[in-house]
Amino acid sequence: MAISAARFMVSFDGQTPAYFSELSGITSEVEPAEYLAAHYRTGDVIHTKQFGKVKPPTITLKRGVDGSGFFLAWHEMARLGKPSSRMSGTLELQNAGGAAQAAYRLFDAWPCKVEIGGLRAGSSEIVMETVTFTCEKIVPL
Repeated sequence: MAISAARFMVSFDGQTPAYFSELSGITSEVEPAEYLAAHYRTGDVIHTKQFGKVKPPTITLKRGVDGSGFFLAWHEMARLGKPSSRMSGTLELQNAGGAAQAAYRLFDAWPCKVEIGGLRAGSSEIVMETVTFTCEKIVPL
């Protein structure tokens, strides 16, 4: 059965939960590495793809700016290389009634990128904040 979500909630190490309106994606990647070898008897070249560099999983979420500055301050801690900027938490995909449709545990996450955009003078549009988290590991709950 396909999952639909009306909102996305993240909570980290006892912090107040934050709600987002858009999940741009959860990305996990292993780069392929080319491997060339010669067969020990025939000398034929063997060309294969092997597991290469593992990139850390990332999650990108978007919401309206609420004025708290929490994610920007947390990002600054990560920019300064403070070990305390790594926090574990949970991402929940919720329906309109607030019930969890799916959940993921995020280990040692930190905001690697924060974007604030959508600004236009004289417009009544909401200013959006996009936060990309990097994690050591993401596990479905």
